Amino acid sequence: MEMKQVYEALEKVENGADLIADIKGEINTLNNEAKKHRTAGEQSATKLKSILEAIGLADGDDVVDKAKGLKTTLDQFAQGGKKPDEVAKQIADLTAQVGKVTKQLADMTETAKAEKTKRLDGMKMAKAVELLTKGNAASPQNMAKLLEGSIVVKDDESLAYTGTDGKEISLEDGVNGWLKENSWAVKANGAGGGGSNGGGSGTDDPFLSGFNS
Repeated sequence: MEMKQVYEALEKVENGADLIADIKGEINTLNNEAKKHRTAGEQSATKLKSILEAIGLADGDDVVDKAKGLKTTLDQFAQGGKKPDEVAKQIADLTAQVGKVTKQLADMTETAKAEKTKRLDGMKMAKAVELLTKGNAASPQNMAKLLEGSIVVKDDESLAYTGTDGKEISLEDGVNGWLKENSWAVKANGAGGGGSNGGGSGTDDPFLSGFNS
C-alpha cells in the first residue's frame, strides 16, 4: 500500500486528519534531522582534509606514526648548530603545534563518527515509520523504536532487517513479518496494509489486548 492510499484510508476514520498530520510531521522531522547530521558530517570531513593537507599528511595516513616522524625531524633539527635557547624555543613551538593538530584530528574524527551515527539513526527511524504506517500499525512512531535494534545499515547505507534467526531480509519484508507476528501492534479498525491482520473493533482490539495480556 502506498502512502497516498494510507492517508486516504485514514481520512475516513475518526481523527484521521490529525493522525495524518502527526505522521507527516514525524517523518518530516526525522528527514530534516538526518539532512542536518549529513551536512554537519560533510563539513567536518572538509575541515579534517584541510588540516591534513596543512601538515602534509594524506587522508588515511596514520597520524600517530606521522607525529613520531615529525619528532625525529625536530631532534635532527636540534643538532643543526643553532643556539640552545633558539632551538629549544623552536622545538617547543613546533611540538605544541603538532600536539594541537593531533588533538584537532582526534576531536574531528569523533565528531564525524557521531554525526554519521545520528544521520543513520534518523534514516532508520524515518523508513521504519513509513513502512509501519503502510502496514497499519497502531502507533508507527512508538513501534519504530521497538524495531530499531533489528534494523541494520549496510556498507552502502542501504537498510535491511535482521530476524530472530540472524538472517538478513529486506526492511519492508521484516517490518511486515513483525506486524503479522504481533497482531496487537496493528490497528483493528483501519484499512489493512502489508503487515495488517485485518478487522475487529471495540474491546476486541488486538492492540489493546496486547497491553492487557
